[in-house]
Amino acid sequence: MASCGAIATFAQGAAPKMNTSDNARYRYAPDGLLSRWVIDVNLLGGVLTQDLTTASTIGNYPNAIGSVSNTGKLKFENGTSFGFDAQLGFFFGRGRNLGIGAGFMYLHQEGDMKLDQFHVEYQSTDIHGSTFRQLITANGESKERLSVTNINIPLVLKYKNRFSKHWGFTADAGALFNVQERNEYSTNASFDYEAIYRLTGSPDNPTAVYDNSPTPIAAGDVFYTRAEHDQKNPGEDLNTYFSRLRNVGGYNVGLGVKPATTSGTVSYNTVSVGLLVQPGINYYFSDAVALSVGPYFIYQPFKNSSNNGYRMSDQLGQYSSVLNTVTASNNMSFGANLGVRIYIGKGKDTDHDGIPDKDDRCPTVYGSRIFHGCPDTDGDGIADPDDSCPRVPGILKFHGCPDSDGDGIPDKEDACPYQAGPVALHGCPDRDGDGIPDKDDLCPDKAGPEKYHGCPDTDGDGIPDNEDQCPEQAGPIENHGCPPPPPPPPVEEIKVTTPILFEVNKTVIRESSYPVLEVAVKKLNEDKESYVIVDGYTDITGKPAYNKALSMRRAKAVKEKLIKMGVKAKRIKVVGHGSSNPAESNDTEEGRMKNRRAVMHLNVGE
Repeated sequence: MASCGAIATFAQGAAPKMNTSDNARYRYAPDGLLSRWVIDVNLLGGVLTQDLTTASTIGNYPNAIGSVSNTGKLKFENGTSFGFDAQLGFFFGRGRNLGIGAGFMYLHQEGDMKLDQFHVEYQSTDIHGSTFRQLITANGESKERLSVTNINIPLVLKYKNRFSKHWGFTADAGALFNVQERNEYSTNASFDYEAIYRLTGSPDNPTAVYDNSPTPIAAGDVFYTRAEHDQKNPGEDLNTYFSRLRNVGGYNVGLGVKPATTSGTVSYNTVSVGLLVQPGINYYFSDAVALSVGPYFIYQPFKNSSNNGYRMSDQLGQYSSVLNTVTASNNMSFGANLGVRIYIGKGKDTDHDGIPDKDDRCPTVYGSRIFHGCPDTDGDGIADPDDSCPRVPGILKFHGCPDSDGDGIPDKEDACPYQAGPVALHGCPDRDGDGIPDKDDLCPDKAGPEKYHGCPDTDGDGIPDNEDQCPEQAGPIENHGCPPPPPPPPVEEIKVTTPILFEVNKTVIRESSYPVLEVAVKKLNEDKESYVIVDGYTDITGKPAYNKALSMRRAKAVKEKLIKMGVKAKRIKVVGHGSSNPAESNDTEEGRMKNRRAVMHLNVGE
C-alpha cells in the first residue's frame, strides 16, 4: 500500500495539464493509445474451501470388523488464503482491449482438517505372539491445523476498458499451473487403545484366538477395556491400570495417548491445472499507473495417490496424517484483490476527432468543431468546459445547470433540488411550519422546538418523542422516558429434600443438583449431632433386581459427593428402594424422569 501511494504521488505530479484558464480537465489517453506492455502486481486475500474425496482405509486394518468400525468422515473448515501474483502482460489490436499475460503466484493458505467418529476394531498380535482384538478410538474430533504453501504459474487472457480519465475496468481469466502444494500440519489428536482376548483350550494351556463377532462373547473373552475396568475395578485409577498392563503384560493399551510426533508435511504428488478469474475496477493516477480493486476466484483440482497400507494409528504414540487418505481435493479460494498496473512506455495523445491537438481545446476528448473540439455531453448547447453541470441539461442563466423543482435556485446551489422551498431555507421545504427545514428536522411532520431538532415532547417529561421509548407516559431519563419496571419475583428456596434427578441407567449427579448438596452440607455443619439418610429410586424400565442395585448406586453416588464436600461417612446412611414409592406415574416420560432420583432426609443424631 505504501508503494502504491508513492507511485500515485509521482504519477499525479507527472500528469500533463491544459491551460486552467479555460476550465479544462486533465488529459488522458484511451486504451488504444496506452502502451501495449503492462506489469501487474496483485495482493490476494480471502477464504479457502476444499471438497475432499478420501480412500477407504478400513481394509488396511487386518480382519477389521466393519459393522462396529468407522474410519470417520474428513472435512475442511476455517480456510483462509493470502498471497500475491505478478504478471507481465501484452495487449494487441487497434483498441488494445484484449491481451495475454503470464507470471508467478504465491499463496499461503491455512485451515482445519477435521476427522470425526474414528473407531476401529481389528486383529492384532502382542509382543508375546498372542492374537487379540485391538480397539482404537479417537477422543472426540481429531483436528489437523494446516499451513499450505501453494505456488503457481498463471497463464491468462486479459481485458481492459478505460471509460473515463480516472476509471476503468479490467478482467483476467485463465489457467493456473501448480508448481507446489505443500501441506504442513500439526494435530491435537489423542486415542484410547483397548484390547480383548478370547482364550480357548484348557485353563493350564490357554490359547488366544481372534474374536471377530460384532459383540464379543463375554464368557470366553478377557477385556482390557475402559467399560470392563469401570465395572469390575471401580476403585483403581484407570490410567494406572492400563500402564501396568502395557509394561508388564505387553498389551497395546492406553487412554488419552497423544502422538509422539504431532506435526509433519504432506505434498500432493499430481500436477494441478486450475482456473483463475480476477475482475477489478481501475483508478488511473495517470496514463502510466492504475490501481485495481475487485474480487477474485481460484479453482484448483488436486489428485493424490493414497497409501495402500495407511493406518492413522495402530501402536501407542504412532500417528499418520489424515491427508494421506485424500485422493482428490477440489480447492476454491475467493476474496478481495488489490493490485497496481504499470504501463511500460508512452502512448500517443490524440482523440481522433479530426482536430489537431494544437487547435483542440479538449485534445483528449472527442468533440465537435462547433465547440472547438470539446463535447456537449448533455446536449444543452453549452460546451462542457463552460458548463458547470456538463452531464445534466440546464439553462444558460444558470451556466448549464438545471432547476429541477422550479424554485428559482439552481440544483447545485439548492440543498433540496427536487423539492421546492424558499430561498431563506436554501430551497428546502418546511412541511410542519416550525421554521426548521425538513432535512434538519428529526420530526418533519410534527411541529416542535429547535432545542429538540423540531420534535415535540408529548408527555412533557423533558425527553423529545424521538428519543422517548414511552412518549405518552412521563418517566425519568434513566428509564428512557418510561415508568420504572416492577420489582423482580422472589427467589425460590432450595430445600434438602429437593430430589436429585438422574439420566436413564446413570448415577452421575448433574451440576444443577449441586445447590441441594450444598444446603445439606450447611445443615449438617450447623448441627453436629445430625445425620442424613439418602434414599435412592429408579423408574420401572428395568428388572426389579437391577433397579434395586441401581437405586443403591445412586444413593452411594450422593454419599460419595457429600464425603468429597467434607461430610464424614458415618453421618451418611444410604438405602436403595428400586422402583417402589414412585414420585410420579411411570406411564409418561416426564413421570419416569422424576422417579429416577435420590432424596436426602436430615435427622437428629442417635
